Amino acid sequence: MVTAGEILKNKRELLGKSLENVSQETKIQKRFLEYVEADEYSNFESEVFLTGFIKIYSKYLDLDTEKILALYRRSYASKKRKSNEKSKKKSFKLSDLTAPTPKIIITTLLILFALSVLGYVGYQIYKFQSPPSITVISPENDITVSNELITISGTTTLSTTITVNDLPTDVTTEGYFEKEIKLKEGPNTITIKGKKNNNNVLETTETRKITYTPVVEEEEPQQEVDNPETTSNKITLEISGTAAWIKLDIDDKNKLSQVVQPSKEEFPVTKSFYLITGRVNDTKISFNGKVIPWKNTRTAGVAEMKCNIVEKTIDCE
Repeated sequence: MVTAGEILKNKRELLGKSLENVSQETKIQKRFLEYVEADEYSNFESEVFLTGFIKIYSKYLDLDTEKILALYRRSYASKKRKSNEKSKKKSFKLSDLTAPTPKIIITTLLILFALSVLGYVGYQIYKFQSPPSITVISPENDITVSNELITISGTTTLSTTITVNDLPTDVTTEGYFEKEIKLKEGPNTITIKGKKNNNNVLETTETRKITYTPVVEEEEPQQEVDNPETTSNKITLEISGTAAWIKLDIDDKNKLSQVVQPSKEEFPVTKSFYLITGRVNDTKISFNGKVIPWKNTRTAGVAEMKCNIVEKTIDCE
């Protein structure tokens, strides 16, 4: 059966694009693109991010987003079903054995109970004594940026204290962290440390090498003033409640492709905009002050909206 990852990989190779090109243009880390193409969905800690990445990737390759998502869900369900069938084949029927006596049943139950208690205790000890895991979502390693400020975001295991360049960083109850760092011109090394139970021995370290190269602004030639009728429209993006992963394209140019904290921001728009959110219930979009309702019936998870503008009227799908 053809999988979603195979279709995405074949279309990318047909277009002659490398994973590095796709990562740079979609703002999705290369390793996440590799996981999607290999149908390795267990490497994603959140299905919200996974489905969001699949939508962006299939949209970028000009593929039918809904069909790709349907193949992903079918492939994921097939793997779970095969795993269940395999476990059933390995199981045995108690009815095939000689009927056990009450003494054997009680002894077996006591042994199973003791093993379960020992297993649980052992697992808790292992969790307590093992270093925390850190997954850096953004930015990628060894990149060059033109902005002086950069946001470090990622996820970690619970009960972990995170520092970024020795600066304390808040961690949510879901294990998400985010910190804005000011860069110096030239190479920068950003160190993310995670300590479990404030124990220096149980420490995990991740680093990112970022080169900051400021853009030298050149004097632009004088241009004709745009017609006010084509520049007076604006949209307002408002995130409330919880941070949401957002991708926003305005007039075929990407404006946002990142996790956005609760905030409210306005953008000028001329002809069209395209919005994807990882938390539809916490995302509100307005056109010239009027809220645009989401057309799907979902109250949570990933949603998208595409709108075209003609003068002062808007048409969304």
